[in-house]
Amino acid sequence: MNVLAIVAHPDDAAIFCGGTLAKHADRGDHVAVAHMTRGEYGGLGSDTEEDVAAVRTEESRAAGEVLGVDEVEFLGFKDGRIEYSLEDRFVLVDALRKHDPDIVLTHFQDDFHPDHQATARLVTDAYYMASLPLAETDYEPCDPDNIYYFGKPTSSFEPETFVDISGYLDTKIEALEQHESQVDFLVEHGGIDAEFDNLVDSLRAEGMTLGKRVGCKAAEGFAPLHEQAQGYLH
Repeated sequence: MNVLAIVAHPDDAAIFCGGTLAKHADRGDHVAVAHMTRGEYGGLGSDTEEDVAAVRTEESRAAGEVLGVDEVEFLGFKDGRIEYSLEDRFVLVDALRKHDPDIVLTHFQDDFHPDHQATARLVTDAYYMASLPLAETDYEPCDPDNIYYFGKPTSSFEPETFVDISGYLDTKIEALEQHESQVDFLVEHGGIDAEFDNLVDSLRAEGMTLGKRVGCKAAEGFAPLHEQAQGYLH
């Protein structure tokens, strides 16, 4: 199975679906993470955007190694400036076709962060177009089975599919800790991202809370685009 996570920022994969990615990688599936941006706005003003992006790129690669993913790439969008356009939709069509995934993981559209909103819409529309033979790009058409959306507890996101990550919660946390600059940034950022205060402890608690809902030690939750293909994610 091929699994592709398309995330807006370098730490999003670890935060939202790190346990699921680690589980699929451990069982031998091909796992890739495509980052829309390099997260260059994720600094407190003491560094340039270029410096922040360089640090976050390396953090992403380190986190990918912890999770066991096969590919870590960056799609070239600007942090805080992802917009919906036909041109950008085709960038995502090409990304999907390049990886030819069975399942795609990405952001839930009802999210406070505008980059998450735009990413969700671009991926969803590209998912439809990726299978159309006459929509020509650099790669051949593909037909992923499903999209699974992840979201913040502050949005209207309500998971329906749960992945047991009981054996991978520590791996998820270790991957998150590779994003050292962002663990510090989110603490300093304060109220805007209040749900991420004490991020490591919060994610561990969230995983355990979701696990209790479905009878396991820890879980991650997703909302599938198509109900009939939920089994692919487990």
